[in-house]
Amino acid sequence: MRYSPFALLFLFIGHFTFAQSNQLDSIESLLKGSPAKDSSSVIRLAEMAEKYMASQPPKAKYFAEESFALANELNFLRGKIIALNKLSDYHFRQSNYANAVDYATQALRMATQAKDSLLMADSYRLLGNTNTFGLKQYDQALDYQQKALEIYERRNDKGRMAALYGSITWIYAITNKHIMEAHQLADKGILISRELKNYQMLSYNYNSKGLLFFKEEKFDSALVSLRLSSVAAERVNDKAVISFNKSIIGYVFFRQKKYLQAVEIYEQALKEGKQLNVREVEKEAYAGLSKAYAALRQYDLAYDFHVKYVQLKDSLVNWETTQKTIAFRIGYEEEKKEAKIIQLESENRLAKSEKRNYIIFFSTLFLLFLAVIGSVISNNRQRRVANILLKEKNEEIETQNEELHQSREEITTQRDLVSGQNNQLKQVNFTKDKLFSIIGHDLRGPIASLKALLSLVARNEVTGDELKMLTPRLNQSVGSLQEMLENLLHWSRSQMEGLKSSPRQLDLSLEVEKVLLLFVEAASIKNISISCHIESTLKVFADENHVSLIFRNLINNAIKFTPKNGTIKITASRQDEFVEIVIADSGIGISSDRLARLFEVNVHYTSQGTQGEKGTGLGLLLCKEMAEANGGRIAASSELEKGSIFYVYLKATA
Repeated sequence: MRYSPFALLFLFIGHFTFAQSNQLDSIESLLKGSPAKDSSSVIRLAEMAEKYMASQPPKAKYFAEESFALANELNFLRGKIIALNKLSDYHFRQSNYANAVDYATQALRMATQAKDSLLMADSYRLLGNTNTFGLKQYDQALDYQQKALEIYERRNDKGRMAALYGSITWIYAITNKHIMEAHQLADKGILISRELKNYQMLSYNYNSKGLLFFKEEKFDSALVSLRLSSVAAERVNDKAVISFNKSIIGYVFFRQKKYLQAVEIYEQALKEGKQLNVREVEKEAYAGLSKAYAALRQYDLAYDFHVKYVQLKDSLVNWETTQKTIAFRIGYEEEKKEAKIIQLESENRLAKSEKRNYIIFFSTLFLLFLAVIGSVISNNRQRRVANILLKEKNEEIETQNEELHQSREEITTQRDLVSGQNNQLKQVNFTKDKLFSIIGHDLRGPIASLKALLSLVARNEVTGDELKMLTPRLNQSVGSLQEMLENLLHWSRSQMEGLKSSPRQLDLSLEVEKVLLLFVEAASIKNISISCHIESTLKVFADENHVSLIFRNLINNAIKFTPKNGTIKITASRQDEFVEIVIADSGIGISSDRLARLFEVNVHYTSQGTQGEKGTGLGLLLCKEMAEANGGRIAASSELEKGSIFYVYLKATA
């Protein structure tokens, strides 16, 4: 089992106070009683954001935004930097890692311009935290943390030094590198925390120490450090650290073959993780309970916890992937801004150079003009010669201007060409990323569950009765996997090759009934009643395979999201030049915000059915693409807990 750092330790190397707690308690009342708008008010607002960061995040966000707005109004640069760092810290704690990177990057750029090393270090620290605990980009995180630590050590800021020692220890422990150096850093952090009587930092550094012993498989030492961490955490009521310690202690018990103790401590960690909404603790508790129950030969419980582990793990991986993608996009936009600034500076220098050349040129021309005037006075012949020379010079300038204009047009054409190629590349990358995301996350879960079950069967660890009991789940997983693969293949082919439609006249009632035969068993398992009322006279002009796929996905979704004893109704009617097919279910429905973006290609939704059925999120996109490829369209309406209605419009034949 591999433990990854998470934002549950969001205070870890991230919590620094501006003043003592009793002083902070008076700040809010001071703000309410003081209408003054000055730099000190900006700092007070930032202090309030820090005060509420762990206990009341929405309040912390409010004060941070107020601090930034006031600093912006006053053009108070240092205040803006502090407020941006507070906003970064808030979004980091809320697992909005892309926003955290954006705010910290803005703050770092301003702090660099202001040459404020302490605020630069705070921004480095926040970027390091986000890359460590959120984006899990450890090399980049280590670089940021070491830059921050260098500044803190130079300023002898012991509180921040202790936090950074713990942070770097975490990175070394997770990457299994520089273990001896990591022990030394953790020991330094423990000594400083004791000296400052900072039990919060003491709990984090003992936690890091325990994680190092855990990595070295020195389990008795790991237990001692983790329990000391929990004792320190209890003094500051840090329940997140305590629950995380329990998730590691559970695995230590498992490795020591103390399976009942492992189950007990894992169940405590799971309960506390759910109460705190610390999903990483939940995930590790599910995994530990699955292995502990398997060791106790309670395979049904082991299987249930394994399925929950895989589902939660996939959810966390999807979220991290999304955050990394957005963070990468933010970094890309930041690079484009810097490139634009460099380009504008270059153009400005070029404009100044051209202006200087024009001044020199016109000055020379003016002197030449004076000389010509003098020559005209003395000799008409010389005047005519000068006029001829001037005309030739003007023609030469016009020629040069034309050449310059042509060059600019060529540059514009090339820029448009490059822009088009970039757009094509983005679309290809989007298709590739989406395929990899689905293959890596949505398919991996069902396959992992099947593998776990089949492994138990192969080792004869499941009796015949237990296998019969698990067979419906196995059949459901295989059915879901088949649906995922089929949709994935159709969608990838449509994206790479384009949809090719071969329309012909189809008997609509016959096509729908052929599809319904495929779902008789699935509907009967959930005791769902399906009624179909389509007149045999209704004909549509469309591709048979496309129509079949549309109905398969819509009927499958209706069954998936309709609970037991529900109903599904299918009707059709002629609407001008189209036939309208209506598929209505009594299922769980769709929220209004999700319904509005249901058919957007850049939005990837996957939802579990009423019995845990999974999908890739491509089914409705395929329905939309194939309906439009046949000259039709698709629409939907829904209300939570009351069901959904999907409308398919296909061209009618005469």
